Amino acid sequence: MIAGAEPIVSVMVDSGDIMAFTPTTALDLSAMLARAATDTIAVQIKVANSYPGESFEHVYDVTAPAPRDHEDVYDWMYDHLWEHTGEGPEYAAVPAAYEVEILSAPIDFAHLIGLKVDSYG
Repeated sequence: MIAGAEPIVSVMVDSGDIMAFTPTTALDLSAMLARAATDTIAVQIKVANSYPGESFEHVYDVTAPAPRDHEDVYDWMYDHLWEHTGEGPEYAAVPAAYEVEILSAPIDFAHLIGLKVDSYG
């Protein structure tokens, strides 16, 4: 190690070549690989359904396909978490506001915590 230089993490790949990373880059890469290898994730979500004169709030533990790093997380939320909104067929024709918020997620998906999507209709 050179005095004053940041330590380097080196990895020998199958071809025998050496890839060198700073510790920060190595941590980022390991998280990306862990996310890529994950099929589904367990998240806890809060769903708020608001109708004229009535509001409902629910907390659900949901298993969903893991979002990919290249995927828009808000589209992913609408595709996989939005289905938990609503109070049933008796409210189907009632105008409403819906919101889904991610309360918890696995460590490699911690960037999802606190994200919200909403819609009105």
